[in-house]
Amino acid sequence: MSRSDPREWGRPDGLLLDMDGTLVDTEPLWFEAAQEAVARFGGHLPDAAAEALVGLHTPSIIDTLRTRFGAAARPAALHAAVLDALAERLRRARAMPGAADLVAAAMAHGVRCAVVSNSSADVVRDTLAPHPWARDLTLRVSADDVRAAKPAPEIYLLALERLGLDAARCVAIEDSPTGAIAAVAAGVRCIGVAQSAAQATALHDVTPYVLGSLAAVGHWLDLLDGDGAQRPAPPTPRDGDPT
Repeated sequence: MSRSDPREWGRPDGLLLDMDGTLVDTEPLWFEAAQEAVARFGGHLPDAAAEALVGLHTPSIIDTLRTRFGAAARPAALHAAVLDALAERLRRARAMPGAADLVAAAMAHGVRCAVVSNSSADVVRDTLAPHPWARDLTLRVSADDVRAAKPAPEIYLLALERLGLDAARCVAIEDSPTGAIAAVAAGVRCIGVAQSAAQATALHDVTPYVLGSLAAVGHWLDLLDGDGAQRPAPPTPRDGDPT
């Protein structure tokens, strides 16, 4: 697989998928939950602070809420308050455009997939549960599985180990510099998906490959056509067919 243009890579053997903000639009919901929890403990989390939390794993979020935004609570109590506020919101979290098509196309073409998330295992489960397409994503690596979450590479290295694949034959999809740093440090080619110019600029500081949608990612990886439709999968051999 060339390191130049993703359009020259062809289909990878493995696809390593970030969840929050990449597969499911949870980032605004996390922020709403954090605002509610911080206010409950006497602090204030302004709207302008949203970018400060993107890509962080939960302990780092809790520490930031306490030290920077005045939440006067023990970490465990603040964590519980955030999760309480988040639970109902996750039930209405929408899939990111193109997520279902990209996962279906990867499965149809035999590309092995793993969810690689800085969220806890429980939050990964609850976030993906409402989405039928996510049932195929049975390999899930969360922050609970590693000592150091993203931006450390450990979570990606563990995902590669569990997939049984070489980093050079895989591609990571991330929406935050934190996640992209982890993927690149693990030796995985990373495509950033950006919803804004500021997000694209931040991702470009880590990876040269930044696109505007999951449909574009699927097209570049030869899984989806230019209209975002699944490319035909290879036929299933029948008994007696040459192999």
